[in-house]
Amino acid sequence: MFTTLVALGIIGLQIAIATFVVLWVGKSPFLKNIYRHSHIILSLIFIGGAFFSLIYEYGFGYEPCLLCWYQRIAIFGVALLSLTGDIRTNKTLQKQVLLFSLLGLMVAILHNYIDLIPSGLDICGTGPSCLKRYIYEFGYITIPMMSFTTLLSGSVLSFFLIKSPKASMVETTVLK
Repeated sequence: MFTTLVALGIIGLQIAIATFVVLWVGKSPFLKNIYRHSHIILSLIFIGGAFFSLIYEYGFGYEPCLLCWYQRIAIFGVALLSLTGDIRTNKTLQKQVLLFSLLGLMVAILHNYIDLIPSGLDICGTGPSCLKRYIYEFGYITIPMMSFTTLLSGSVLSFFLIKSPKASMVETTVLK
């Protein structure tokens, strides 16, 4: 039941990412709301990802493989960075979040390739195998897919913040 709820949350996040990209391409005025709350959105996604990875490891006993550890480092890094400052106003923080997210995303893409395309390629060496699938919900949601979705959301959101001119996203109030 827990895994199904988490998988539904991941599907919801995937839908949110797709919707966000459509809004961004369409230059929707709703982007101002996303910009205004981007620090909270980023914190919730990455702190949630870190929390759930710990639940799967220590609560369910799922031992992470080497690639999972690399993705976790990126997720935990962004979770900590999201608590250090306001990503909307700090360009350095935006670039750090983008860097961590993209590095973790590259590992997640490799891990999903290994997981979804059966080739027998197990690059994790000693320790838990990268080929062991603990979760498989809705025909495609696995732990690597959860990580991929989390890191993709961080990449897209931080890239949006870097590319968005601050002046056009901050609402101005006119006193009459």
